[in-house]
Amino acid sequence: MLNSKARPATAGAKASRRSSVRVAASASASRRDLLLGAAGTAAARYLWLPGSALAAPSPAPSSPSSDSIYQFSALQYGKERSLADYRGKVVVIMNIVNYPGLRSLYDKYNAAGFDLICFPCNQFGGQAPGTSQEEREWAWKKFGLEIDGVFDHVDVNGPGASPLYSFLKERLPLSTPSDVRSRPNGDIEWNYAKFLVDARGVPVKRYKPSFDPLNMEIDVQLVLSGREPQPAECVLHPGRKVCKLPPELQAAQQQLAEA
Repeated sequence: MLNSKARPATAGAKASRRSSVRVAASASASRRDLLLGAAGTAAARYLWLPGSALAAPSPAPSSPSSDSIYQFSALQYGKERSLADYRGKVVVIMNIVNYPGLRSLYDKYNAAGFDLICFPCNQFGGQAPGTSQEEREWAWKKFGLEIDGVFDHVDVNGPGASPLYSFLKERLPLSTPSDVRSRPNGDIEWNYAKFLVDARGVPVKRYKPSFDPLNMEIDVQLVLSGREPQPAECVLHPGRKVCKLPPELQAAQQQLAEA
């Protein structure tokens, strides 16, 4: 879901921690990058084939349930916006807006129903010191496209935590890959914590801040197809029976392993 409005004027440079990001793809892209793109494109295209072995996502319920993010709203441009706007989409929710790996997932799977919801958060090392609008503009530059899912600043821990994040932490207190409670009450460890939400609005998996978004790709493919994501143990023990992929995804992963 792209923002159809013209981009606001970019705010002045805030701090030396920000480096300019090249949006144009390098002509010397690695074979792995090419395979990632091809595998992602093929998987996204496969989701639309009639009679596919990958089941289509179940229709989202018309009214939000207590298990769904659709019961919540969040401030965007100073006004409340319902997360029911994302009904029927698979989304990743993250507490920061500058993770380049997410752009790759967005580019590959947005047409198949994948989107991003990002919240600037300044609770960890002062990494989001700008205003909400300044953080939004920086995200647009970082991603190279104007995603519509950058909301206003929130707190994710403590008494002032947003109701959405309190819900996410209660639903998924454990993070992949270790699946160990690293902080009391399931608190967010740092910026870049990521929550994968299915097409019903139900959070289905949580990833540690250090977990590379590109390593979430199989889970995104599975959830887009109406399946459950892989168990957390598959990160460290991919050979286990519960980690076996559907045949249509195995070939793509073999290509990546050989890259």
